[in-house]
Amino acid sequence: MDFTQLTSIPVDGTDVTLRPVYDPVLHFFSVQIHQGGAIFPLGLDGSFVYADELLEAIDTALAGVGVRELTGEEAVLLYAGLVQAKGGADWAIFRLQVEHGEIV
Repeated sequence: MDFTQLTSIPVDGTDVTLRPVYDPVLHFFSVQIHQGGAIFPLGLDGSFVYADELLEAIDTALAGVGVRELTGEEAVLLYAGLVQAKGGADWAIFRLQVEHGEIV
């Protein structure tokens, strides 16, 4: 799996891209759902303190704009993008897990 392009994650077969965001001041995750020229934010209210919380909510948000659920690979890429956006020790641990084959 390619973890080099995590700032804009395409949802295959759609016109949607996901842009993971972490707010280092307020300490929460969000994602911008780009569809055509529109942007649908998810999590700007600070409700996602952990990346996996946002991951659990993304399919419902996508359904709200008429888009299918994420595939397993797309979900892993979104999670990786969120962790990369946060950076620090979480990103270093994620990269080590990838290097050791714990995340494929």
